[in-house]
Amino acid sequence: MLISPAHAAGPSYKPSWQYFLNRKVIPKTTTIKKLERRYGNFEVERAIFFHYRCAKFLREKDMAFVVDIRVEDNAVAAPATAQVIAQRLGSGLRERFEDHIHKRECQPGQQDYNTKMASRALAAFTMYQLGGVDEKHAGESVCDSSADGGIDGIVINHSEKIVVVVQSKFNQAGNGTWTKADFMCFKDACEKLQNERYDLFDQVLQDKNSDISTALNSFDYKFIFSMTHTGKKGASEEVLRDMKEWQSQLNAASFTPEELPKEEWAFQVHLISSEDLVHWLQTGSRGQIDLSGVEVERYGHLNEPYKAFYGTLSGDQVGNWWKQYGTRLFTKNLRNMLGKTDVNEEIKKSASDNPEMFWFYNNGITILVNEVIPHRRNAASGSERGLFDFKDVSVINGAQTVSSIGTVMDVLGDKIYKVKVPVRFIEIREDLDNLISNTITRANNFQNRVLGRDFASQQPDQHRLARELILEGYQYQLLRTDEDYSQSNAKVIDLDEALNALACLSKNNTIVATLKSNRGRFFENFDGSLYKTLFNPKLSGTKVINAVNHFRVIERAISDTLSATDKSTHSRRHLIITHGNRYYASVLLNAIPNLNTSTDQLNPDVAKLAADLAILIDTTENYIERYYSNAYPARFFANPAKILELYTYN
Repeated sequence: MLISPAHAAGPSYKPSWQYFLNRKVIPKTTTIKKLERRYGNFEVERAIFFHYRCAKFLREKDMAFVVDIRVEDNAVAAPATAQVIAQRLGSGLRERFEDHIHKRECQPGQQDYNTKMASRALAAFTMYQLGGVDEKHAGESVCDSSADGGIDGIVINHSEKIVVVVQSKFNQAGNGTWTKADFMCFKDACEKLQNERYDLFDQVLQDKNSDISTALNSFDYKFIFSMTHTGKKGASEEVLRDMKEWQSQLNAASFTPEELPKEEWAFQVHLISSEDLVHWLQTGSRGQIDLSGVEVERYGHLNEPYKAFYGTLSGDQVGNWWKQYGTRLFTKNLRNMLGKTDVNEEIKKSASDNPEMFWFYNNGITILVNEVIPHRRNAASGSERGLFDFKDVSVINGAQTVSSIGTVMDVLGDKIYKVKVPVRFIEIREDLDNLISNTITRANNFQNRVLGRDFASQQPDQHRLARELILEGYQYQLLRTDEDYSQSNAKVIDLDEALNALACLSKNNTIVATLKSNRGRFFENFDGSLYKTLFNPKLSGTKVINAVNHFRVIERAISDTLSATDKSTHSRRHLIITHGNRYYASVLLNAIPNLNTSTDQLNPDVAKLAADLAILIDTTENYIERYYSNAYPARFFANPAKILELYTYN
């Protein structure tokens, strides 16, 4: 059935075209004729409503940032229905999540079972809502126990690059508020987590230590520290002030730019109240996504072993999905790699510069759906153009394509209609434990990805270096492999090793920081300064050999130092050694005489490099602890200004 804004608003409501323009629901650059060209006359009303829906539901964050909460919010007395609401929240969420939550110290039948399980269910719901995971994953991520160390739940979503850490409390009266003791306990727990003191927490959390370390050591993940309860909004003036100060400290420690939107902060403090929980339940913002009236051009279909439709989508449809649903489109995607990556930038460039060539440049998107409903009119138009409704969709491959098109959509204007995207819709029903969906998703995402680095093997200077290395008795491995030649064959040097060694040898703070944070940028533009500074006609094969051989010795010395450092008792030092590896190599390589200019192969002084490394680590640690005691080492050593500061100091 065709639904119009009039139908949505009620029988007496008749919005005009001007209504949408006045309320900025539709851009002023959009005209009836543009929509007619895109949809045809009979579909203009549907088109208007689609824009209306997109504008109305532009990605709602549903977050309770502590920086947005006022003292007055907590001063207001709890409503008369607070206790009833709290009880309903507790029982409803308990029934929803308890089958997935562990029962240690909380067995059915014991006197306080309902209260304890309700508190755990609050943690599960928070992780479900903010972490973008399913109910089972959220429930299994609850780690509340007498040995939880102050953290009641933690979930790591590698797809959306989010980590949610929760402390939860079920307040039966619905009028409670957070105390300073509650806050200090949670803050202390989060700081220990950031120092990777996993032994201080529940076994559920300990079992996630490798996933947590991956997130902590990355620059792409966001950490959401959430205190959730069924009490009043906010906290007392003193506690709220301390919480906001903690957020400021987190921003300073992660070198967060002041102009960065709070949604993009690397570490976020959230206070979730009964009011927020009710809002989440009312909006149902984590429910399934249904796409109606999707137009697929030049489509075909398969019936075995699963029903599937394939064809081409127009860019405006894909962009509007992103605007309306955001990352919720990717809930089943294993490696949703969003953000400013070399791949995303290339996709945006293709859409902007050559929209009519997009279909030829892009691999397209694959979408799993629970049900496909073709429109009846499809039979009349043949396979040239068809309309479909898709129920419970998830983009399992092509997340970067969707997000990139959505990002540049407004800039493209009318050119967005020239963008054509290959698409596959695969219908999966009756999928026990998502076994079929997971198999298809893994197969789509674990195929080898072509990187900018792979195209470096086509550059003339790289082939010249390969020839020069052969004359010196070495092999230059340009193509990617899984083998670590530094361990298996000392006479083989691969391109990644050469990049590491030459970048460190440059002793350029921007280059060293980029190597640490986003090495893919070196291969984005082979005529750009990052690449040309390292790989240029003046670079000799002998310099590559000397740089790599000395770099290998330094890497082994760093590895030995890490092995000798007790992570449980010296976690901070362990992190400084781990994340400072490129900086240490940069300083040590530049202290070696003639390394930049020698035309002969040089033998590394292993003992001296190890001794110099030990001194350098100590001086660097002392400097950081003196001036940046709260800084996160992973982000400190990826900051060009801090690298330059260390160069000056050491």
